[in-house]
Amino acid sequence: MNTNPFATSSPPPVFGEQAPIAGPVGGAWGPASTPLDEEDEPFTAAHLAAANEAAVPAVGGSSGNGSGAPHTALTFTESTAAVPSASNISGRMGQPSSSSAAPVSPVPRVGSAADQALLAGSPGPSAPLGGNGSSAGGPAGSAPEDPSTYAFYNIKRYRGLFNVDTSDVLARLMHAVLLFFRGDFLQYTDGNPDLYGPFWVASTLIFVTAAAGNCASYIDWTMHKPEGSTTAGWYYDVDKVGGSFGLFYGYVGIVGLVLYFVLRWFKAGVSLASVWCVYGYALAAFIPISLVCIVPLESVRWAVVGAATLTSGTFIMLSLRAPIHDAAGAKALPLYIGMIALHAGLGLALKLYFFRYKDIPMP
Repeated sequence: MNTNPFATSSPPPVFGEQAPIAGPVGGAWGPASTPLDEEDEPFTAAHLAAANEAAVPAVGGSSGNGSGAPHTALTFTESTAAVPSASNISGRMGQPSSSSAAPVSPVPRVGSAADQALLAGSPGPSAPLGGNGSSAGGPAGSAPEDPSTYAFYNIKRYRGLFNVDTSDVLARLMHAVLLFFRGDFLQYTDGNPDLYGPFWVASTLIFVTAAAGNCASYIDWTMHKPEGSTTAGWYYDVDKVGGSFGLFYGYVGIVGLVLYFVLRWFKAGVSLASVWCVYGYALAAFIPISLVCIVPLESVRWAVVGAATLTSGTFIMLSLRAPIHDAAGAKALPLYIGMIALHAGLGLALKLYFFRYKDIPMP
């Protein structure tokens, strides 16, 4: 007696053949060829391929009898197969295709003529950031922007003169104050002189010297005024701000401009921005000594002002020596004397104008 509960009266299926699918009792499933509505049509890989024009593995269509013929096996050798032709794509399940399946051609081999044609039509790899010689913010591979193409009143013409950051300005200040004896400032700037640092050096020096000069004047007045005297007094000299404005801006701007035209006459290859850059950073040596001059000792004041004048003047002469000597040669001696005299006059004006006590009669 057979007690196997899973036993059936039908013979077992042969290996490799597909067993028929038995429907429910009474045929509740209905016919297998019931058409689907357009909105119920399933989304297949063929639809995705047609939408994106991409290649998908080809799957053979079912036979026309609807009995579930075995699908064509996928062969993954070198790559997937190309998209089947549009005549073989059917969106309805269980419906035969309108024509017999066309033979599917594989993807071309690497290095073949068809593969080279596909690569030639591809956009290629992205260009590196910035491209070759492209300007900042411009498209990759574009030529650098020439500031000289703009008019002299256009601010874009002068953007390169402020193309520095804090580290650049600090390094140039150290080169001008501590390494003044090296004489390679123009080479150190590497053809990129700036006006940002010189502007702020001169602006800082204007207010520091005006404040330090008034402070030193008040200390001298309190130390030397007679006891109980009412004939002299002290007041804050606000005119020193305007005096320092004209002194330092005028020295950098006017003296630098005159020197530039003299160098142009000698046909020296030095730009006006380079001359202003050297003279502007040279003033940085006067900022700390202005604070030291508050000390009410004339000998200390003369010593620090003289030291700052000497170091800053040495920095100017050594930085501009090479282009002046190459252009003027032996004729450069009067130019050197004039540069030294003007710089010595700057140091003398700094000492006598800002750090000298002045008696003011009381009304």
